[in-house]
Amino acid sequence: MAGPRDVAPDVLRGFALWGIILVNVAYFSHSVDSGPTASTLLSTGDATAAFLVFVLAQGKFYLIFSFLFGYSAHYVLRNLETGRRRWWWRSAGLIILGVAHASLLFIGDILFLYGLLGIVVLAFYGRSEKVIRRSMAWIYGAFALFSVAVVALVWSVEAQGISAAGETSQAAKVYESTVLSGDYLASIPARFDFWFSEAILLVAFQGALTFVAFLAGVLAARAGALASHGLAAHTLRGMMGWGLGLGLGLQLLFGGLWLANTLSAAPSTAVELGSFFGSFLAAPLLSAGYVGLVLTIVRAKPTVLGWLGRMGRMSLTVYLGQSVILSVIFGGWGLGLYQEVPYWSAVVIAVGVTLLLALGATLWLRLATQGPMERLLTAWSRVGMSRPTR
Repeated sequence: MAGPRDVAPDVLRGFALWGIILVNVAYFSHSVDSGPTASTLLSTGDATAAFLVFVLAQGKFYLIFSFLFGYSAHYVLRNLETGRRRWWWRSAGLIILGVAHASLLFIGDILFLYGLLGIVVLAFYGRSEKVIRRSMAWIYGAFALFSVAVVALVWSVEAQGISAAGETSQAAKVYESTVLSGDYLASIPARFDFWFSEAILLVAFQGALTFVAFLAGVLAARAGALASHGLAAHTLRGMMGWGLGLGLGLQLLFGGLWLANTLSAAPSTAVELGSFFGSFLAAPLLSAGYVGLVLTIVRAKPTVLGWLGRMGRMSLTVYLGQSVILSVIFGGWGLGLYQEVPYWSAVVIAVGVTLLLALGATLWLRLATQGPMERLLTAWSRVGMSRPTR
């Protein structure tokens, strides 16, 4: 008989969804390919909102979400009879959902990447902790070296008096024109073309740290880290100390550098990339601090963050729901607020959308045990499971 459901993973998923929408809203509201830019930050409120999102959210919450994906993988794959086949089908389902999400709603989709990397996880599951930790270190190190090389190359180009600033791609321009025109049907192929042209870059850039977080989640699940009293209190204090201390300090440094460069009369692409990559490389520290803080609160007062837990139980539905609602609010086929409201207002709207979805999740779970998209993915993933013998 299954034991009671652990609260912490669900709360963390809901918490991660909160931060993800704060990052994603800029791509719905102001720039389909660049997020907040100098042309977006037209007031002190805009600059403050962009700085806070950069420091507190960008690159941090998707790592928590990815960590939890790896955590859940353990509980599927540990079933020797059906786990691997079910996981294959689940990963395939995420790839299909990801393509649909990217085509119909949002080019910043993460589900496609999760599906691909979910298959790669199979090669690591069951390996020793030493092998997994060493793999995590190699992947992180390779990404760090790549980041440094890119920044150094761009800096050397700028040092010769050559501008290294990129131009908006033709695919992005075509897609943005459909958002402004309000032709939703025309936006579908345009959005797919834009996503397809960026997919390799997305996999290469986000894939490394996402996969590291997956593997960290697998190790955490083996240790039962998110179960009641899975981590010692002093461990949680250490996570909060390093994460909310050094981690937050580094994010403030990189965020200040990014904002100053963005608002300067002659912004440097090398500085922009340096602050961006630096923030992402340091993000695991702050992400760990967040996890430590949330787990501490959950242990002290389990019901305080219950609304986040209900969102977390319906994380796939809520994630896709965010895209549906933001698309309607900002797309020309809905309220048409794309580039019509200040950036800080878009962030406030994102907070409101999350609260609305949290309420929806609470009401739904009074009637059902799963969200609609969770039920669909579960049914799909069970297609390939072996039938039990009589």
